[in-house]
Amino acid sequence: MANKENKKQTKKENNSKIKEDNIKVTKKQTKNNKVNNHKIKNNKVKDKKVNKEAIEAEKQINKLGSSSEIIKLIKIVLIVTAVMLVFYLITLVATGQADKVNKQNEEDQSTDTATEIQYDYIVIGTMLNKDGNYYVLIEADEDNRLSEYSTLIQTISADEDAPKIYHANLTDSFNKNYLAKEAKYDVQNISDFRVTGTALVEINNHEIAEVFDTYDEIKGELNELAE
Repeated sequence: MANKENKKQTKKENNSKIKEDNIKVTKKQTKNNKVNNHKIKNNKVKDKKVNKEAIEAEKQINKLGSSSEIIKLIKIVLIVTAVMLVFYLITLVATGQADKVNKQNEEDQSTDTATEIQYDYIVIGTMLNKDGNYYVLIEADEDNRLSEYSTLIQTISADEDAPKIYHANLTDSFNKNYLAKEAKYDVQNISDFRVTGTALVEINNHEIAEVFDTYDEIKGELNELAE
């Protein structure tokens, strides 16, 4: 009987121990589950953070890529602009040099023409001042035969041995006082000299040698000089 009671007591104790062990195991599992759940939660947070950082990094990379393309485009535009500017400056300099050369040529031609006009034209009041034998064609603007005389004079000028022929225009302010209604050729003072229109004056050694004042006389003398 005592053994039976002992067995019951032992069984009870064993059951109680098993129960306690089960409770301990359950608590331990619960604790482990909580820890695991916490770890999982932390891992999810970490994964979310990592994903967020990855997305942000990708955005930055895309942004840098876009910025790099923009920088490349700006560089290309700047290079093209610089090249065009260089060509423009070269063209400008070349054009400026050409204009300068043309202007210089025009100035030289103007100077030559001015020199020629200065040399060919003479003032009646000083026409006796030159040395040697030469002629002065005193021109009246209304004379329509002046072009004919000029053609003959060009022919004469081609001959280096021919006497020089100067021109004096009666419309010039220095010559207009020598035009009068009555001619005066044989004068002691050149200021008293007068013509009534176009006249060809031959001068020899500072003196008036002869005056031709009609069309036939002027043309005849020029033709002789041209032969």
